[in-house]
Amino acid sequence: MKTDHYKEINAEGNDSRIWVSIVIPCYNHEKYVQRTLNSIKEDTYLFKEIIIINDGSKDNSDARIKEWISVHKDEINVSYISRHNKGVCSTLNEMIELAKGKYILPLASDDCLFGDTIAARVKMLEERPGKSVLLNDAYVIDDDDTIIMQSSAADYWKADKSRYYNDEDILKECIQGIKLGGPVLFYRKDIFSEIGKYPEELSIEDWYFYQRAACLNRIVFIDRKVALYRVHGGNMSGVNTPHAVKLASHILQVYKMNFNFYPGIKYKLLAIKGYIRVLAWYIKLRLKK
Repeated sequence: MKTDHYKEINAEGNDSRIWVSIVIPCYNHEKYVQRTLNSIKEDTYLFKEIIIINDGSKDNSDARIKEWISVHKDEINVSYISRHNKGVCSTLNEMIELAKGKYILPLASDDCLFGDTIAARVKMLEERPGKSVLLNDAYVIDDDDTIIMQSSAADYWKADKSRYYNDEDILKECIQGIKLGGPVLFYRKDIFSEIGKYPEELSIEDWYFYQRAACLNRIVFIDRKVALYRVHGGNMSGVNTPHAVKLASHILQVYKMNFNFYPGIKYKLLAIKGYIRVLAWYIKLRLKK
C-alpha cells in the first residue's frame, strides 16, 4: 500500500510535498535498464519523478526504455530524451536542469534501488539541515542480479567505513580517493549553486563532486544499504578495469580542477601527494601498453 511519506518527515505536519528526481544517464544498457526502472517504480515513495536520457546508445536501449514507459507512464512521472552522445557529465547537467525535485538521486542504468529507501533518504537529509549530500552503502550484484558482496564500500572497494563519520576524515578520504560505489549518492539540488556544474570533459563526475561537497563540509555518511551496484565487464570504475588509463587521467584532471577549492595548505599538500601517486600509476599503466 502506498503511504503519504512526506507527512512522516514533516514535523510541522504541513501539506508540502518533497519531490525526488531520479536521474538516469543511459548508455548501452539494454540488458539492465528495465530492471533499473522497475526498482524505482517498486519504491513506494509518492513524490518522485524519473528523468532519463539515452546518451547515444548503440544497442537497443532506446526501444527497451520506450517499451517500459508505454506500460508504466500512468504510474510514475517520466521524462525521456534520446539523442546523440554527449558524455555523462553533460547528460547529468542536462537532467539536473530539468529536475523539479528538491533532492536528486543519480542512478546508473545498470544499477538498482533497494529496500524501499527513498523516504528514509529524504528523512536523513531533512533532519540534517547543515548537510546537502547523503552517502550510504550498497550490495554488489552480478549480471543475474545475484548478490555477490554484502558491501560495495567494504567488500568491493576495500573502504574503511569508520573514516566517513566526521567532516575532516570525509574530506581526507575524498581527496585521497573515496571508496564508495553504486547509486549511494543523494543530494539537495541547490548544492550546485555552491560547487558549480559538472565539468563536461570528465567521466568520473562522482569523485569531482565528492571532493567539492566535502570541502564545504556538506557530506554525511549513514551506513545503510539503499541500492544494488552491478559489477560486469562494461563498468567504467575500478582500478583494474580496461578503462584504468582513462580513469587515471581523469583523476589527475580532478586534482587540477579542484586545487583552488581545497581549504588551506594542509589539504592542498594532501592533494599534491595524491596527484603524484596517481601520476605514477598513470605512467605505469601507459608503459604496460
